[in-house]
Amino acid sequence: MSFREQVTQEVREAAESSSDNQESETLEQIEVDMDSIPFVKFYPTTLVSGVLPENEGNPIIRFPDAGNNDGRRDQGYLGIVMDDLEILTDESEGMSEARFVATDADDSTEYRAVNFDDANTTQKFGGEAVNIDGDQYGVDELTTSIDGRAILVVDRTASLSVARKLDVNGATFADMDEETGDTNGGLVEYALTGDEGQNVDIDGNEVPVGSRYARNPELRDGLFGQRVGFMVTRRSEADSGATGYQYTDAKGQTQLAVGTGEDGTTHTDQDRATFEELVEAGDRRDMMWYSVFDMESGEAISPVSQEDEAGSEPTSYSFLEWRFDPSAGNLPDEDWEFVQQYIEAGMPQDEETILTNIEENSDDLTEDPNTERIVGLIQAEAGQ
Repeated sequence: MSFREQVTQEVREAAESSSDNQESETLEQIEVDMDSIPFVKFYPTTLVSGVLPENEGNPIIRFPDAGNNDGRRDQGYLGIVMDDLEILTDESEGMSEARFVATDADDSTEYRAVNFDDANTTQKFGGEAVNIDGDQYGVDELTTSIDGRAILVVDRTASLSVARKLDVNGATFADMDEETGDTNGGLVEYALTGDEGQNVDIDGNEVPVGSRYARNPELRDGLFGQRVGFMVTRRSEADSGATGYQYTDAKGQTQLAVGTGEDGTTHTDQDRATFEELVEAGDRRDMMWYSVFDMESGEAISPVSQEDEAGSEPTSYSFLEWRFDPSAGNLPDEDWEFVQQYIEAGMPQDEETILTNIEENSDDLTEDPNTERIVGLIQAEAGQ
């Protein structure tokens, strides 16, 4: 099955799924010099692959968006640290004209991976510039590979789906045992639904987004040292074709979105329509679809749970105040008061400092405090 065919299957399975189901340490982060390492952005339809470094720490860097939820666990983009990037130039995949564009000094991003066969990408001034979705960049060089280390940027809200596919426990939705306060190590926390369908927290306060990271993504064990590919396409291209979907335009006229179905019939059921038809009808905005591949096998990579991935276990704590009272777990009042006072004082959030303060304030705590739980609550509240 080709890469494109696998993406189409992935999109359709996701749509069906959507209709069916409405100890405290931090994994060491890989060290990179942000000022010297090139950043690479990629655009439809391209597939960029690279080798994920081994024995150097977690190569997934999350850059939060400070404008959302006070900069905690919302949106932003991912930076995937990889070695020896390559761009697929397979004619059968429609990517024979895909290239890395080394842009000039005016661009803050060193490389942009584009497909010159894409309607939204054009060369300008005899190849001295490239226009991507209406933005123009000067061109220094075109290439199909980038030697050494680089950071591949996965942006937009779709970055969350990429993080789930790479993560040690991406298939598990973040949850908490209300009696013990133990978290299950899931990557993504989902908001509750209010009476009017809005996203709310446990107290009924409206929250700006429906999902967010409960912790930073951590690469699962089986992918270290492997060549992994990241493909981006438009959902309307992956889920395309005519089923006969029709809509009413601004003049009140009935129009076919793409064409009639195979039997020549028409319908107005959005659930039967392809995404291409919904976009053409103006019922949906097109979106980018990111897929991840094991380049050795050519197979798509799907989210796993830590039970599926032997040896992989998330080490950072989740915070789940959208869905649960953060004091859950029956923490004694004096221990919970210590947690609150520590956070309010803006004290350091590393485990060693917290444990030192627990010891120094032992007279004010219970005889045998749950230090792991206390550390977890403090780090969770601080967005660690």
